[in-house]
Amino acid sequence: MRVVFTCFLLAFPFFSLKAQQSIVATVDDEAISAQELLYAFNKNRSKAQSIAYDSLYNYLQQYINFKLKVRAARNAGLDTATAFQEELKGYIAQVRKPYLDNPEAEEALLKETYRRMQTEINAAHILLKLSPTASPADTLKAYTFLDSLRNTIGSAAEFQEMARRFSEDGSAPTGGQLGWFGAMHMVAPFEDAAYATEKGKVSNVVRSNFGYHLVYVNDKRPNRGRVKTSHLFFSKQRGSEAAKSRAESIYDSLKNGADWNVMARKYSDDQGTKFEGGKLPWAGSRQLPDDYLDIAFELNTPGEWTTPQETQFGWHIVRLDDKQPLEPYEVKKGEISVLLKRMGRSVLEEDKLLKKLKKASNFTQSKDSLEIIFNQISGLDKEQILSTEVANKLLFTHGGRPATVARFVDQLPGFNVRYTKDQFIESYFRFEKNFIIAHEDSIAPTKYPEYGFLLKEYEEGLLLFEIMQQKVWNKAVGDSLGLEAYYQKHKKKYNIDERVQCLIISNYEASALQHILSKKVPEEALKNPEEFLSQLTESETEALKFAKRNLLVSELSNFDPAKNQPGDWLISEQNNACLYLKLLPAGPQPLNEIKGLVMSDYQEQLDKEWVKKLRQNAKVKINKQALKALVKY
Repeated sequence: MRVVFTCFLLAFPFFSLKAQQSIVATVDDEAISAQELLYAFNKNRSKAQSIAYDSLYNYLQQYINFKLKVRAARNAGLDTATAFQEELKGYIAQVRKPYLDNPEAEEALLKETYRRMQTEINAAHILLKLSPTASPADTLKAYTFLDSLRNTIGSAAEFQEMARRFSEDGSAPTGGQLGWFGAMHMVAPFEDAAYATEKGKVSNVVRSNFGYHLVYVNDKRPNRGRVKTSHLFFSKQRGSEAAKSRAESIYDSLKNGADWNVMARKYSDDQGTKFEGGKLPWAGSRQLPDDYLDIAFELNTPGEWTTPQETQFGWHIVRLDDKQPLEPYEVKKGEISVLLKRMGRSVLEEDKLLKKLKKASNFTQSKDSLEIIFNQISGLDKEQILSTEVANKLLFTHGGRPATVARFVDQLPGFNVRYTKDQFIESYFRFEKNFIIAHEDSIAPTKYPEYGFLLKEYEEGLLLFEIMQQKVWNKAVGDSLGLEAYYQKHKKKYNIDERVQCLIISNYEASALQHILSKKVPEEALKNPEEFLSQLTESETEALKFAKRNLLVSELSNFDPAKNQPGDWLISEQNNACLYLKLLPAGPQPLNEIKGLVMSDYQEQLDKEWVKKLRQNAKVKINKQALKALVKY
């Protein structure tokens, strides 16, 4: 995924025209106008916030660094590379989508969405929050950190640990777990990344309106469709065992012929459904909790109900009322179209777009003349038409540009093909649309200044990415000796409090856990936990999940360094059982534990050194008077 730094452009009516057109800085022969600087600077302030000279001056220094890096990329010929040009065209095509509409594109979008709907994904993510108007420096920092982190993650357990440590999303305490979801359940960039990533893999860094994400795909499965259920619910507020006991009692009554609706009204704790027999609406992924849906989808026959089943909220007796697989595309097509428009993912309606563009660019045409022309050329081939005076006749004028019969005929396929009047008319409307869109594209950068500036920002953003890849990111990843030297020089920066090295047991069954805790841990197992695990039975290893972790002493409420000895069992804040292996003293964390973080810091240092060198080799001038004029106005 490429990171492109773009500016959200706003008008500044309160600045004089003279102030906006002034030059605030030059980098050798390249000028930076006040307007360009203001467009970039405005991303980081509210409209009501006044502009202070110091903040504007400091931002200009960052912007000059940005320009120097882009120049370095151009000097290296990166802007002429075929791959770069193709990628830039791809981004520009995305920017143009608000102006264009295409029935084929809309149909393709609907079919692709339905294709995704056939698969559901279980994923976790790490989020670094970032405002859509964040500065290039903050954007780079967030991206490079996550990109470095991505290279250090090799398993789901490692991803979850990183999510708990670094993610700024509410899912962080659970290792970034998001559960199951399908198409249109997430924002578009996140969804694209999830569907493009294989099971058991980490996605590339992806940008959404919330910030930067890493996505880890835990699992994928076919869409299970929807279920309609009723349930009797017994809350855990009285205690889980009490809720279970009540559920079992009601279940026995149902087996002995008790009326479901009566049981719901008298005993269910779901106040919203108990008087309707516990009926819930049709539901698929993310419309009801995953653990409830897992129970419901195990049922196959309408009217069948489960034994008491536990979820995170309490105990349920679930009855299947109906079940429906994913409907065919033709049935879902209308619903998908509505959802895409509601979520802002659809394309504009073509007729409305063309009508708007025609009005804006003074489209003129004589319907009578058009009818006469089509009658005259009906049944002729291209050579015959181009050899007659009718070739010079005007079909229409748009934006002051004439569209002649010759221009229309020239784009038709085949030279000796004789077209009927209806075929000419059908081809004409495509020609008219393409002519209008091409004209709109040609004038867009000047007609919409912010659009022209945005195109420039896309190009410069891609160039920045390419040159940063060469000069900083890849260099840091491949320079293991430099990374080690940086770590040794800045060890104190990575100090951490006392930690306990543990073998953690999670996702356990109570009976299996108690059996494990009763086992005596041999001394040799403290040096080699695998020795201890090898002594467990197959049923114990299936019921329990083990992971070697280093926990802060503060995360172990019942740990006392003076009393506890290696081999003791402890309880973590997450209520996991921990086998105490050894005490790790306070001090710098080993490089292998924090390689991603150190690499990010090392990249930052390489960047600073590179910028210093670029500055030394460039002639930079800042027009302080022009900056002061902006502040004054």
